[in-house]
Amino acid sequence: MGRTDDCGDEEYNRVLSEDRLLPDEDCYDDKQPIRPHEGRSTRKFRPIYFHVVLILVYSAIYVGLLLRTFSTRPPDANPSVPQPRPPHRLPAREGLIWEERKFPTEITNNAFAGDPRPELDEAWHHLLHNDNILVPKEYLDERNLTSIYTKDGTHGVASLSTYHALHCLKKVKRMLFKTYYHDGKSEEAMAREIKHVDHCVEYIREALMCQPDLSLVTFRWINDTAQHEDKSAFYPTNFDVSLHTCAKWEPLDQWAGARRFDLFDVDLLQRPVASVGPA
Repeated sequence: MGRTDDCGDEEYNRVLSEDRLLPDEDCYDDKQPIRPHEGRSTRKFRPIYFHVVLILVYSAIYVGLLLRTFSTRPPDANPSVPQPRPPHRLPAREGLIWEERKFPTEITNNAFAGDPRPELDEAWHHLLHNDNILVPKEYLDERNLTSIYTKDGTHGVASLSTYHALHCLKKVKRMLFKTYYHDGKSEEAMAREIKHVDHCVEYIREALMCQPDLSLVTFRWINDTAQHEDKSAFYPTNFDVSLHTCAKWEPLDQWAGARRFDLFDVDLLQRPVASVGPA
């Protein structure tokens, strides 16, 4: 039979043949020139080049999938840190929903800022309402943690560290207005309060350094500042306009609220007999 214009099936048979790795030159376009240096030796290595490229493509896809896996890992999930085993794992991450947002840091029309007033006290009270939670005793045992326990011994009382840091921040805030919040306290009581606040400042420092926010705070020129006497001179002032990766507070607070325990309900706890000093 004569040569056909379509090399279809005949061509595939040749490719699959062990004796002929490349199709006949007749199957190329007659107008396509063959470069002088493309002899038999060059064409012989084309299948090798093809397989090398194929391997590189698959490798790139594999690496891309790995990067995607780790990039979608929640910010708090560190593969190098041992995680508690199910079913006693404290499911704090159930309440974590991440978002990117800016810090408004407004001190006007802000319930948490400004002078002492009922609105401010209510805002801080509501923020710390769910600070104490019940944790399965098995989870505490796995972490070699001890606490105070419910009467049936099934749960211990604990607080997420972020709530303790906020409690400390509230203490610092109140010390700024000590004549309002600590009016009438004895010198001894104030000495204890100052020591407590000093502990709180240190705890906040440790908390900020433990999980540092690596967003950039840039600068701008500004005059008429409270820090400088010359009101006309410009000085560099930090200016936070970055997006921060943040946990939405409401879902986390709801998670804690579902496990809330009121520490004033001491009768529900294994309370030691009254004595002097810690139990």
